[in-house]
Amino acid sequence: MPFVVMITGIPGVGKSTITRLALKKTRAKFRLVNFGDLMFEEAVKAGLVKHRDEMRKLDHKIQKELQMKVAKRVVEMAKTEPILIDTHATIRTPVGYLLGFPREVIEIINPNFIVIIEAAPSEILGRRLRDLKRDRDVETEEQIERHQDLNRAAAVSYAMHSNALIKIIENHEDKGLEEAVHELVKVLDLAVGEYD
Repeated sequence: MPFVVMITGIPGVGKSTITRLALKKTRAKFRLVNFGDLMFEEAVKAGLVKHRDEMRKLDHKIQKELQMKVAKRVVEMAKTEPILIDTHATIRTPVGYLLGFPREVIEIINPNFIVIIEAAPSEILGRRLRDLKRDRDVETEEQIERHQDLNRAAAVSYAMHSNALIKIIENHEDKGLEEAVHELVKVLDLAVGEYD
């Protein structure tokens, strides 16, 4: 039976770092899949984009087609091993927020767990300003807070269509990255217990 854990969080929250470190510490044997990377591969193949940060500017109908293609790929992978999807619950586009997983897409993937990584808006803003590798839009702390609120609402919607459990992990500067990693390891170990 396919087993999928989704880990989400807005850009700059530390999601990918926490995920990478947790996979080194857990006894779980998940295959890590970056949903955006797979969408980018599909978009490049179709000649739609050349750079990853162009993805969020694509027409939302095209994005949905890419999401559907990738969802089917993920389900195929999940038939042979547990999958951990590194992804975004919502994507900020020039015309509004796009659901990372519209109903048809989340029903295909049908995750067992949805993990949301959060941090204080000021912490996220600071991390983004220090990350010179990405071409991100500048957002205020209020916009970052709104985006995190939308992610929570999206996660609830996804859980309604998949019966997934939701876990929120906080990644604050004062708490330390280690505690956030420990929390994710607990989720992954529990997930493995259910999968076995």
